[in-house]
Amino acid sequence: MDALLLIDTDDASYPSDDAMETLGDIVTRTRAVGGVLIFASTKADLADTPDEELSIFVPDEEDLVLRSESPDVFEGIDDLAAGLHDLSVDRIIIAGADATSATPGADANTGKPGAGAGSDATDPAAEAGGDADASASSASTPGAVYASAMAGLVCNFDVVVLSDSTTDPDGKLVTWGDAAADAGAMVKKTADTWLRM
Repeated sequence: MDALLLIDTDDASYPSDDAMETLGDIVTRTRAVGGVLIFASTKADLADTPDEELSIFVPDEEDLVLRSESPDVFEGIDDLAAGLHDLSVDRIIIAGADATSATPGADANTGKPGAGAGSDATDPAAEAGGDADASASSASTPGAVYASAMAGLVCNFDVVVLSDSTTDPDGKLVTWGDAAADAGAMVKKTADTWLRM
Protein backbone atom coordinates (compact mmCIF):
# COMPACT_ATOMS: atom_id res chain seq x y z
CA MET A 1 0.00 0.00 0.00
CA ASP A 2 1.11 3.58 -0.64
CA ALA A 3 1.37 6.54 1.69
CA LEU A 4 1.49 10.08 0.34
CA LEU A 5 3.98 12.08 2.44
CA LEU A 6 3.79 15.86 2.01
CA ILE A 7 6.54 17.87 3.68
CA ASP A 8 6.37 21.57 4.51
CA THR A 9 3.36 22.39 2.35
CA ASP A 10 2.40 25.45 4.39
CA ASP A 11 1.62 28.60 2.42
CA ALA A 12 4.98 30.30 3.13
CA SER A 13 7.11 27.25 2.27
CA TYR A 14 5.27 26.12 -0.85
CA PRO A 15 4.94 29.21 -3.09
CA SER A 16 4.59 27.55 -6.50
CA ASP A 17 1.02 27.75 -7.81
CA ASP A 18 1.79 25.27 -10.62
CA ALA A 19 3.26 22.68 -8.26
CA MET A 20 0.40 23.26 -5.80
CA GLU A 21 -2.20 22.59 -8.49
CA THR A 22 -0.34 19.49 -9.69
CA LEU A 23 0.06 18.12 -6.15
CA GLY A 24 -3.57 18.92 -5.34
CA ASP A 25 -4.61 16.29 -7.88
CA ILE A 26 -2.87 13.41 -6.10
CA VAL A 27 -4.05 14.68 -2.69
CA THR A 28 -7.63 14.50 -4.02
CA ARG A 29 -7.03 11.01 -5.45
CA THR A 30 -5.50 9.79 -2.17
CA ARG A 31 -8.47 11.05 -0.15
CA ALA A 32 -10.97 9.62 -2.65
CA VAL A 33 -9.62 6.09 -2.20
CA GLY A 34 -9.14 6.37 1.57
CA GLY A 35 -5.35 6.28 1.30
CA VAL A 36 -2.76 7.13 3.91
CA LEU A 37 -2.08 10.88 3.71
CA ILE A 38 0.69 12.31 5.89
CA PHE A 39 1.41 16.00 6.39
CA ALA A 40 4.79 16.66 8.01
CA SER A 41 6.27 19.98 9.07
CA THR A 42 9.96 20.44 9.77
CA LYS A 43 9.60 24.12 10.68
CA ALA A 44 10.00 24.99 14.36
CA ASP A 45 7.97 28.20 13.96
CA LEU A 46 4.90 26.11 13.03
CA ALA A 47 5.09 23.80 16.06
CA ASP A 48 2.02 25.38 17.67
CA THR A 49 0.04 25.84 14.46
CA PRO A 50 -3.31 24.00 14.47
CA ASP A 51 -3.25 20.85 12.33
CA GLU A 52 -5.79 22.14 9.80
CA GLU A 53 -3.59 25.20 9.13
CA LEU A 54 -0.32 23.29 8.69
CA SER A 55 -0.76 22.78 4.95
CA ILE A 56 -2.37 24.54 2.01
CA PHE A 57 -4.18 21.22 1.47
CA VAL A 58 -5.99 21.56 4.83
CA PRO A 59 -5.42 18.31 6.74
CA ASP A 60 -8.57 16.77 8.16
CA GLU A 61 -9.25 14.25 10.92
CA GLU A 62 -8.49 11.30 8.63
CA ASP A 63 -4.99 12.57 7.81
CA LEU A 64 -1.83 12.01 9.83
CA VAL A 65 -0.27 15.35 10.85
CA LEU A 66 3.28 15.25 12.20
CA ARG A 67 5.93 17.70 13.32
CA SER A 68 9.61 16.86 13.03
CA GLU A 69 12.58 18.57 14.63
CA SER A 70 14.81 17.14 11.88
CA PRO A 71 14.72 17.62 8.09
CA ASP A 72 14.61 13.80 7.93
CA VAL A 73 11.09 13.11 9.19
CA PHE A 74 11.97 9.46 9.89
CA GLU A 75 14.63 10.65 12.31
CA GLY A 76 12.50 13.43 13.77
CA ILE A 77 9.35 11.38 14.45
CA ASP A 78 9.64 8.37 16.74
CA ASP A 79 8.43 5.09 15.26
CA LEU A 80 7.23 6.63 11.97
CA ALA A 81 8.77 3.86 9.87
CA ALA A 82 7.52 1.11 12.20
CA GLY A 83 4.02 2.63 12.27
CA LEU A 84 3.86 2.80 8.48
CA HIS A 85 5.08 -0.78 8.19
CA ASP A 86 2.32 -1.78 10.68
CA LEU A 87 -0.19 -0.14 8.31
CA SER A 88 1.22 -2.32 5.49
CA VAL A 89 2.70 0.70 3.72
CA ASP A 90 5.50 -0.43 1.46
CA ARG A 91 5.81 2.57 -0.87
CA ILE A 92 6.04 6.25 0.03
CA ILE A 93 5.16 8.90 -2.51
CA ILE A 94 6.86 12.10 -1.40
CA ALA A 95 6.66 15.76 -2.37
CA GLY A 96 6.57 19.24 -0.91
CA ALA A 97 8.88 22.12 -0.19
CA ASP A 98 12.47 20.99 0.01
CA ALA A 99 13.42 23.87 2.28
CA THR A 100 16.68 23.83 4.12
CA SER A 101 18.76 26.27 6.04
CA ALA A 102 21.84 24.29 5.14
CA THR A 103 24.64 25.38 2.91
CA PRO A 104 25.90 23.24 0.03
CA GLY A 105 27.98 20.42 1.47
CA ALA A 106 26.00 20.22 4.71
CA ASP A 107 24.76 16.93 6.06
CA ALA A 108 21.45 16.16 4.29
CA ASN A 109 19.96 14.59 7.40
CA THR A 110 20.70 17.37 9.88
CA GLY A 111 21.14 20.42 7.65
CA LYS A 112 24.29 21.25 9.62
CA PRO A 113 27.87 21.34 8.39
CA GLY A 114 29.26 17.87 8.80
CA ALA A 115 32.21 15.79 7.76
CA GLY A 116 31.54 16.65 4.14
CA ALA A 117 30.91 20.35 4.67
CA GLY A 118 32.38 22.43 1.91
CA SER A 119 32.87 19.45 -0.37
CA ASP A 120 30.72 18.42 -3.27
CA ALA A 121 30.27 14.89 -1.90
CA THR A 122 27.00 15.58 -0.08
CA ASP A 123 25.52 17.84 -2.76
CA PRO A 124 23.01 15.79 -4.78
CA ALA A 125 23.64 17.93 -7.86
CA ALA A 126 27.35 17.17 -7.62
CA GLU A 127 26.68 13.46 -7.09
CA ALA A 128 24.55 13.44 -10.23
CA GLY A 129 27.25 15.20 -12.21
CA GLY A 130 25.48 18.57 -12.07
CA ASP A 131 26.83 22.02 -11.37
CA ALA A 132 27.77 22.28 -7.70
CA ASP A 133 28.57 26.00 -7.86
CA ALA A 134 27.86 27.55 -4.45
CA SER A 135 26.05 30.42 -6.14
CA ALA A 136 23.55 28.04 -7.74
CA SER A 137 19.89 28.07 -6.77
CA SER A 138 18.86 26.35 -3.57
CA ALA A 139 17.09 23.87 -5.85
CA SER A 140 20.30 21.82 -5.84
CA THR A 141 20.84 21.97 -2.06
CA PRO A 142 19.22 19.04 -0.26
CA GLY A 143 16.44 19.74 2.19
CA ALA A 144 13.70 17.92 4.06
CA VAL A 145 12.14 16.15 1.05
CA TYR A 146 15.51 14.80 -0.14
CA ALA A 147 16.61 13.79 3.38
CA SER A 148 13.29 12.06 4.06
CA ALA A 149 13.29 10.30 0.68
CA MET A 150 16.77 8.91 1.34
CA ALA A 151 15.74 7.86 4.85
CA GLY A 152 12.65 6.15 3.45
CA LEU A 153 14.91 4.02 1.27
CA VAL A 154 17.05 3.13 4.28
CA CYS A 155 13.88 2.21 6.21
CA ASN A 156 13.05 -0.35 3.52
CA PHE A 157 10.33 1.55 1.66
CA ASP A 158 10.05 1.99 -2.07
CA VAL A 159 10.17 5.75 -2.60
CA VAL A 160 8.63 7.81 -5.39
CA VAL A 161 9.65 11.47 -5.57
CA LEU A 162 7.11 13.61 -7.43
CA SER A 163 9.41 15.67 -9.66
CA ASP A 164 6.81 18.24 -10.67
CA SER A 165 5.54 18.79 -7.11
CA THR A 166 8.80 19.18 -5.17
CA THR A 167 10.10 22.72 -5.00
CA ASP A 168 12.88 24.73 -3.42
CA PRO A 169 12.15 27.76 -1.17
CA ASP A 170 11.92 29.98 -4.27
CA GLY A 171 9.16 27.83 -5.79
CA LYS A 172 11.45 26.32 -8.44
CA LEU A 173 11.46 22.60 -9.07
CA VAL A 174 14.38 20.85 -7.40
CA THR A 175 17.26 19.61 -9.54
CA TRP A 176 18.41 16.64 -7.48
CA GLY A 177 16.10 14.09 -9.14
CA ASP A 178 18.97 12.22 -10.82
CA ALA A 179 20.79 11.86 -7.50
CA ALA A 180 17.62 10.50 -5.88
CA ALA A 181 17.17 8.02 -8.74
CA ASP A 182 20.80 6.95 -8.47
CA ALA A 183 20.19 6.26 -4.77
CA GLY A 184 17.24 3.98 -5.59
CA ALA A 185 14.19 6.25 -5.56
CA MET A 186 11.78 6.43 -8.46
CA VAL A 187 11.34 9.95 -9.80
CA LYS A 188 8.02 10.47 -11.57
CA LYS A 189 5.60 13.15 -12.61
CA THR A 190 2.49 13.35 -10.45
CA ALA A 191 0.05 12.51 -13.29
CA ASP A 192 2.09 9.37 -14.06
CA THR A 193 1.91 8.08 -10.49
CA TRP A 194 -0.75 5.51 -9.73
CA LEU A 195 -1.77 4.89 -6.16
CA ARG A 196 -1.72 1.38 -4.73
CA MET A 197 -4.26 1.10 -1.94
